[in-house]
Amino acid sequence: MKYLLRSLISLPVIISIFTLQSLHAEKDLYSKVAPSCLEILVNGRLDGSGVICNKKGLVITAFHVVKKRQKIIEALSKTLGRLPLRLIATNRGSDLALFSLPEKKNAYPALSLANDIPIEGTDVFLMGSPIFRHHLLLKGCIARRTETYSWYDGSFKNTFPIAGIAAPGSSGGPWVNSKGEIIAIQVAGVTTDFGHQGVNSAVGGISLKSFLENKETVIVPTIQSAVEELWGQSTRLISDMPKEVKGLLFRQVSPHGVCAKAGIKDEDIMLKADNLVYERIEPFVKYIRSRKIGEEIKFLISNSNGENEKMVSVKLAELK
Repeated sequence: MKYLLRSLISLPVIISIFTLQSLHAEKDLYSKVAPSCLEILVNGRLDGSGVICNKKGLVITAFHVVKKRQKIIEALSKTLGRLPLRLIATNRGSDLALFSLPEKKNAYPALSLANDIPIEGTDVFLMGSPIFRHHLLLKGCIARRTETYSWYDGSFKNTFPIAGIAAPGSSGGPWVNSKGEIIAIQVAGVTTDFGHQGVNSAVGGISLKSFLENKETVIVPTIQSAVEELWGQSTRLISDMPKEVKGLLFRQVSPHGVCAKAGIKDEDIMLKADNLVYERIEPFVKYIRSRKIGEEIKFLISNSNGENEKMVSVKLAELK
């Protein structure tokens, strides 16, 4: 009985110690991350977030934040002030843009890149300025480490999912681990007509690492159309398809793009691409990315009822 009483009495003390340690760790993380994080101004407007990733002032953000044609890009920081940014390189297939801050004698505060993405279920943290709320540290967790392709802003981007809520304005901000190391850059959220669905798309891994190491613009090919998996379609559309049909469905075919010029329409079925059958998005987009701009892809297509089969050729365009 004495042992039991002693355990119960000591329990609140143990909880209090762990609570204080947790709060102290979170405070330290914010203090470590915040000085290296920036707000990105486009023509004077706060349009996104970014992070300094080396002491010379290299800054990475999401490409879609800065893609306006007529623009002045600046960084805004509580400690550094308002500074001009010079474009170094872009990777539109990963939705990344690399900039440099003005040279200076003293080193810039910077965050280093993590060696890998944490395992699924691990807490991670996003630093950004969503909807003009300055420098917020938001919590999420790794939903899956393997890459997929997210369709938004008119093209596929290679991303992986992080659970959590990230509002507009946080794009380009860094996801960091508990050590304050960059594991990914926030680029998009999964939304429906009912709002954000608690899943974010981020770019990390080899895509982020190689871009930071090479500091060169990456050009990727595109068919200027989305594709969707057949089992993700409406019940009506699925019921109209032949049961034995396999392939992908064309969606959001750009009106003046290479697919449209070849006669491909929304809801046409891709039965084969260069004599190969694809039922999932990832291997198909990887195949397209492995080819060169200007090369031709031969598609065997039909309408959504599986009728009017025909072979068409599509010349790969540059993703812009």
